Amino acid sequence: MSHYGLHRQDNLIFLHEQGGGRCLSPGLAGLESPFRVQGRHWLPCPHRLGPPEPGPIVEHPLVRAMGPDQAGSLFHVRPEHISWLWRLAEMTPASERIVEPIWTVKRPRIRRLEPRLALTNAAPLVLVDLAPADLVDMETLAQLPRLRNLIVCGPIKLAAATVLEPEGLDWNHDWPAEGRRQLHHLIRKEA
Repeated sequence: MSHYGLHRQDNLIFLHEQGGGRCLSPGLAGLESPFRVQGRHWLPCPHRLGPPEPGPIVEHPLVRAMGPDQAGSLFHVRPEHISWLWRLAEMTPASERIVEPIWTVKRPRIRRLEPRLALTNAAPLVLVDLAPADLVDMETLAQLPRLRNLIVCGPIKLAAATVLEPEGLDWNHDWPAEGRRQLHHLIRKEA
């Protein structure tokens, strides 16, 4: 396989991270994955997901966009809600940041960000602190193929981006547990 994250074979779901693959299907945790992630030794896996946890999930568009069920969609979050992106990033424990200020990405940005869009299908790529001068780079990035959601936070919305609002979310919710429950829900949905 060319990317980390969730891989399916028959009715089984495997999660691949830096250390290898594990089966997430109920009762089959010891089953070895038939997949191997190749060609990513220079770009490490960005997530360390915990074991799936049963329980109710928060059905909210922002939570879904930040959770492990990625569809490669494009989203926009207004700058006044940036703290929610950092908070909801707790759903996806990371070996690397999934929320990244754009000014920390060295130039040429597109060349550095493009491979990260196809790195996994189990964690979003969130770029914050965007300025109007970043618009051309973000429009170019938005046109590239991706496995993971691309969430941008800045004063200018990309034309194809869906706006996400945190309205109705509880700041004190157990977001790490929510990520594990979202993963469990994803497995149940796929089974």
